[in-house]
Amino acid sequence: MPIAIPVARQKLIERIAASARQSRRRGDPLQAEDFVRQYYRGVAEEDLAQYASEDLAAAALAHMRFAAVRKPRRPLVRVYNTEEARDRWSSAHTIVEVAFDDMPFLVDSLGMVLTQAGLTIHLMVHPVLAVRRDRGRLTSLDAVDSVDARSRRESWQRIHIDRIDDSERLHELEESIQRTLRDVQLAVADWLAIRQRALDIAAEIEDAPAPVPANEAREVKTLIEWMTDNHFTFLGYREYRLRRGRTEDVLEPLPETGLGILRARRGARVQPTALTGALREHAREVELLTVTKANSISTVHRATYLDYIGLKTFDKSGRVSGERRFLGLFTSSVYNRSPREIPLLRHKIERVVDHFGLDPASHDAKAVVHVLETYPRDELFQANVGELIRIVRGVVNLYERQRVRVFLRRDAFGRFYSAMIYVPRDRYNTQVREKMETVVSTALNATAVESQVQLSESALARVHMIIR
Repeated sequence: MPIAIPVARQKLIERIAASARQSRRRGDPLQAEDFVRQYYRGVAEEDLAQYASEDLAAAALAHMRFAAVRKPRRPLVRVYNTEEARDRWSSAHTIVEVAFDDMPFLVDSLGMVLTQAGLTIHLMVHPVLAVRRDRGRLTSLDAVDSVDARSRRESWQRIHIDRIDDSERLHELEESIQRTLRDVQLAVADWLAIRQRALDIAAEIEDAPAPVPANEAREVKTLIEWMTDNHFTFLGYREYRLRRGRTEDVLEPLPETGLGILRARRGARVQPTALTGALREHAREVELLTVTKANSISTVHRATYLDYIGLKTFDKSGRVSGERRFLGLFTSSVYNRSPREIPLLRHKIERVVDHFGLDPASHDAKAVVHVLETYPRDELFQANVGELIRIVRGVVNLYERQRVRVFLRRDAFGRFYSAMIYVPRDRYNTQVREKMETVVSTALNATAVESQVQLSESALARVHMIIR
């Protein structure tokens, strides 16, 4: 059922349609007025009112002409500055135009590219259109709620951003958008296959248990199944073989197993990873699951470091033989519920609480549980039980005292540090945080620091830093 359009917006759109009637050209693939009505139906009145109806009409028709021919499964991307003589409309902003198959994550992923480039979005038009094409040529437009076998849903986006006059930077932005759209396409196309791979692995763990304690294997199996129930956005999967050497081991990717953003790409070779020292020891360690952050930021959905889920494989003698790796993002539900409701985390919390051997009704026991309940979810996933015991003990020992304490944890792969810093709340402000970031960055020779702050009823503010 079509969404009702506010009367004020409808009036503005009709003015744009009238202008489009005057701007149409012979050979245009679609009827100008009908196209404009669908193109702008989702744009807020306050946005439409900022521009002349003639410019909005010309901009929409320019987008239509740009997307008049498109090959299946191929995105069209254009980043340009308008020229009055050529385009018959003008804008003080740089224009981004996209036409692609409709799929999840397109709008937010494209917005991420622009934000990471330091560009402000001044206007975004992103209709989903039901189009018909003949050998790629645009022939007609259907109502978006009446798509049939002859039409397909396409996502068209026109975004006005800060003006870019440097032609090289325009080209770089266009290339960046193309790469992001390809990643989105791969992730969406393979999502079901990746999810099924996770379910298959969970079944394997049950049918052929790994050489780890049975309760650990059960908890890992439960976690994987829980992830497939809309608690993890699967973006990539690949398998690796561990080749052991006398002085170093090699983790060798198996390109043919790649799915989503880890799918093998033409002309790109994935290099094996040489493992020595602590990394070699970690790779050989008989543990089933590794949860950490990848060293790359997601180009799909959310601009944050990818969650890395590694499941080791074992040979007949119980030695580690490789890894099955999932990349993706935990969904918001993971961060909004008690960790005691999440597989693996509930097991860790139980072990930490049991370690202290406290009376559940005591103040200290409640303090331990509170620290764990409010602890960052990513840290609960990534820290081992020993690290959690050390940090929780230190936090509980603060007893709301007006002290500064730092608890440092290093990633299992040595790629980053996690610092949990507690500061008296009445002394905390942005300047204090920035000074702490400088101190930590200098001490650890960091290239980047990300901070998240928690302010609550506690006398202490908590600053969580990831230092790379």
